[in-house]
Amino acid sequence: MADRTLRYITNASLLKKLQSGVLKDALDYASKRENELDIQIRGNYLNIYYKGGSILKVNPRSFDFDKNYFYTDSMLRRTKLSDLASKGNAEAIQTIEKLKKQRNDLLDILRKEGDAPKYFDRAKFQVNKWLTFLKDELNIQHQEKEEQQYISMNNHNGESDYTVLDLEYAVSTNSPFSYNGTKNKVRPRFDIIAIDNKTHHLCAIELKKGMGATGGVSGIEPHIDCFTHTIGRDNEGLFLDEMKKLLEQKQAFGYICKEMFIADCPTEFVFAFADIPGENKYAEFIKSCKGQGFDGKIIYLDKDSKLFNR
Repeated sequence: MADRTLRYITNASLLKKLQSGVLKDALDYASKRENELDIQIRGNYLNIYYKGGSILKVNPRSFDFDKNYFYTDSMLRRTKLSDLASKGNAEAIQTIEKLKKQRNDLLDILRKEGDAPKYFDRAKFQVNKWLTFLKDELNIQHQEKEEQQYISMNNHNGESDYTVLDLEYAVSTNSPFSYNGTKNKVRPRFDIIAIDNKTHHLCAIELKKGMGATGGVSGIEPHIDCFTHTIGRDNEGLFLDEMKKLLEQKQAFGYICKEMFIADCPTEFVFAFADIPGENKYAEFIKSCKGQGFDGKIIYLDKDSKLFNR
């Protein structure tokens, strides 16, 4: 079996880079909640998110900003532009070179000036400009990604009942606890990994918005099956150890308080319910879960993206 990619950073060179200089300044700046930035570790690279999009990607050799945030041509979508450039279209090639220069000029604020606040201010401005273009010109919104970011940001400062540690955790096919059932996709993904602030139990959380996705292939029973046949069968505690190391690194970066810890007990599977405004369906959701054989914890995501036990 091939080695699986762990969620925390194992590359010593990258860890060293993040502990000093401009990258440490960037993490210190991003760890302040009022900056609307979110730090997520993705194996041996790290993303800092703004409004659901990566505003800075850091890997062992370099750091990057997506040049396509500078691209606001409604006539040529990004894939079309790349396709034309690959076929030798001079205008497309010229456009891509312009985007690269704009990207490099922005990154030079970090690389040459070492000014993290200035970098993030400029990068935020460009992302906002791009999002406005998508909304006004193409009628495209990235609301779901932005909502995910606020769930992470608003649940690590003691103002809710949970500390969010990770989002969109996919169980690798190379994992010792890879999916071994027969009813679901091979690589299950869990919406939220969080710590209960009172019990310190680690929780794999599946988020449901309204009553529309309680049955069928995305319903209650398939998610229970996914957990049972992956993290739920991790008798060696490998997932627990992985998340403990991830917590330690986020604490070292100043993003989660040092007092937080994960208890040495099996990971819990939890449903989180987000009500659609005006519906008040929480009690109905609980009834539906119990009717499908789920007797575990059911929590609530409020309008401020905070997770609470109820």
